[in-house]
Amino acid sequence: MPVIRVQIAPSILDWIGSVASFEDVNDELLTHFYKWKTEEEQPTYAQIETLSNKIHIPLGYFFLQSPPDEPLPLMEYRTIQSAAKTMPSRDLMDTYYQMSSIQGWMRDYLIDSGSEKRGFVGSSKKEKDPVKIAASIRGVTGMSEDWYTQSKDKDMSFKILRSFFENIGIFILQNGVVGQNNFRKLNINEFRAFTLIDDYAPLIFININDTEGGKLFSLLHEVVHIWLGLHSFFNDNSGLVVNSSPLETLCNAAAAELLVPNSHFVDKWNAQLHVALDNKLTNVASYFKCGVITIARRALDNNYINQTKYEKIVSDLITDAKKRKKGKGQGNYYTTAISRYGKHFILALDNSIREGKTTYTEAFGLTNTTRKTFDTLVDEIRGKTK
Repeated sequence: MPVIRVQIAPSILDWIGSVASFEDVNDELLTHFYKWKTEEEQPTYAQIETLSNKIHIPLGYFFLQSPPDEPLPLMEYRTIQSAAKTMPSRDLMDTYYQMSSIQGWMRDYLIDSGSEKRGFVGSSKKEKDPVKIAASIRGVTGMSEDWYTQSKDKDMSFKILRSFFENIGIFILQNGVVGQNNFRKLNINEFRAFTLIDDYAPLIFININDTEGGKLFSLLHEVVHIWLGLHSFFNDNSGLVVNSSPLETLCNAAAAELLVPNSHFVDKWNAQLHVALDNKLTNVASYFKCGVITIARRALDNNYINQTKYEKIVSDLITDAKKRKKGKGQGNYYTTAISRYGKHFILALDNSIREGKTTYTEAFGLTNTTRKTFDTLVDEIRGKTK
């Protein structure tokens, strides 16, 4: 039986070449792909199907006559606008679509349940003083200025803050891969976090491939965006952006005030006047249970160090973090799933299923689970919250 070849529009091949990651494609298939582009040969259906699975481009896209229009609204909210022409990866797009679906479900569920709009969303949209924005966030959440004294390390600080924000109706999800596909790791060089604004179900997504200190700051940065009522795509992965837009400067300043209140910082810094700078940065960061970069930025803003010194500190820290970073095991499946989706969302799904308003199939699709794993996941949460 002769092999049936399929014709793909040249514009589709060009588009695939510009947006796809070919890291998981073997040399043989990659060679075929380049021959398709130069029209030396045409692909078989089996080859197209294999490539589709490897690069995560929907199979149907290969048979279009022109590239699909897949706008990612978040791109216009980039922290660093110099990357404006960069195409979002399939991993980012698929993560965005999943989070958008989750937010849409939560919004409908909350409205159907008679919930009111979250009054804090956009409540500081006209405020330009980061200290006042931080005070507003503390007022709504019940955080104290010295909340960090309850923490023992950065990881615990993240959990404490996440709890404050989830308890007032902010949905905080995090992951380091697309869904549960450990072969599709989210690139920290592409983004650290993003926020989807909604009056009922404001949602923050955190890329957990960031450092502990980076995740902590990203969370607060995104919360400030919710208070301003503005979507966010946080793609400053270096911490070196100082002359950023007024909006991002305001968000960073308010986040820093929540993480390390300036009056507290000044007192702690001045109490170590005769300590060497590197040790001082580490000691103060340890006291506030946050990253050293945040402390270095506080020092820069207070003119304790200059811009050149700040950039050198940040550059050295990033280099050191890359050397020390090791892949972590997956750990307990259910603990990981609860951390990824948050107990509030999972319990809302379970309640809706029990009420007959949501099918198990829909719940499985939103959480990448099965009947057995979803039920066990709910039991884990309910057992921990009794």
